[in-house]
Amino acid sequence: MKEFISHSATIFPVENPLASAQYYEDKLGFQITFQWENPPTYIVTKLGDNVSIHFVNQEDDRKPSKTHVAMTIFTHDIDKVYEQLKKRGVEIINPIDNRDYHMRDFDIRDPDGYILSFGQGIE
Repeated sequence: MKEFISHSATIFPVENPLASAQYYEDKLGFQITFQWENPPTYIVTKLGDNVSIHFVNQEDDRKPSKTHVAMTIFTHDIDKVYEQLKKRGVEIINPIDNRDYHMRDFDIRDPDGYILSFGQGIE
């Protein structure tokens, strides 16, 4: 099966796809690569070659989990990522630390309430 798979994308339903995508662009370094309709109801963002988040106009009243991570982004230099996001004023809800599960990671919350974890494996 794996030889037929190309890549994946996480889709976040949000109230304002353009505002959400712009936050990811300004604060987290993503690039907006596609917009559908005007005003946009669906936007694709990418960070490098391997991380893609899509924002779609939310059509129900479902809210993101307040406790569970919606997505984990793995890094090559977790401390630099942490410092950059702190400088950009990103809401860090779980400070960087070495965890029992062999990761050095931290969590942020975006303006829509989604929790993202940034991490790097440790020995």
